[in-house]
Amino acid sequence: MDADDITQEILVKACTRADVYNGMSDGELYVSLSREAVAYCARERADYVTRTARYIYTPDEARALLSIAVETLGAEWDAPTKDGYVAAPDAGNVVVSLWDLRAALDELRPDWRDVLVRRAEGETYSAAQREEAQARGWRPVARGEHMKHSRALERLTQILNRTVNRPPGDHDGPGARKAVSNARALATTHDDRDGK
Repeated sequence: MDADDITQEILVKACTRADVYNGMSDGELYVSLSREAVAYCARERADYVTRTARYIYTPDEARALLSIAVETLGAEWDAPTKDGYVAAPDAGNVVVSLWDLRAALDELRPDWRDVLVRRAEGETYSAAQREEAQARGWRPVARGEHMKHSRALERLTQILNRTVNRPPGDHDGPGARKAVSNARALATTHDDRDGK
């Protein structure tokens, strides 16, 4: 989605409903147009998912999946099988493979991974469990780490979307073949039918 498309959509909406927008104060106008922009983006996202049959995770869904994975498996993440799935009812019944989530976490910088896991663990703890965990050395996400958490969550979401929505085959395929001479083919395959 391009910012110019969003701006254009908002301006078209404002022009078609000028009578509504003319009577608003600057603050009301800002809130109303912001809502229009969010609604437009939501429609575009839904259309994309419908047209392409590819799901796009939001940061909230990635955080919910991470919390459920930490709650389900604990902090150890003992090598789930490829068939190990976890359902995320808080994320709209999305199902994601723990293997893909683990692979996405492994691509993150260690300090980002740490802050994501600590925040997810903190969300699953009761007050007593939190005190017990702090006694064992666990520390909650500090105020100064909130920006790091946001950036890490954005990056995790990007990696998850790249992993989940990757094309079925990452190869050149029949349409990408190049014509080569017989000599080149023989040199490439090291064919020595003549025994030479």
